[in-house]
Amino acid sequence: MNDYYSIVARAVSRLPSKTDEARHGIYERARTALQATLRTHDPPISEAELANAQSALEAAIRRVEQDVAIETAVGRMAQDLMATDMRQIVREEDVYHAAPSFISKVKQFIRVRLRSRE
Repeated sequence: MNDYYSIVARAVSRLPSKTDEARHGIYERARTALQATLRTHDPPISEAELANAQSALEAAIRRVEQDVAIETAVGRMAQDLMATDMRQIVREEDVYHAAPSFISKVKQFIRVRLRSRE
């Protein structure tokens, strides 16, 4: 089984602008490439194998979209924190110096919670 998540996540991470339109373009190209590759496979694969591969790709796409949503939410949280009156107390570079550990813990927490619902 291919690791579609790594392939799709890497393609999305390399986008200069991670807009919905750009990401969905990546997903459509991945779907088209998968179809073309599997339809021309020699020996031909069964419809069940084709459906399984397509399902695995769709699961990878959903996971990448979850990651993007988490990144967006955490980015907004960081901006909101800096937009408060804390700017008067703490310099921005001090917050961002300490933030990576906190932000990665928040991301991990959100991922665990989202995946526990699946």
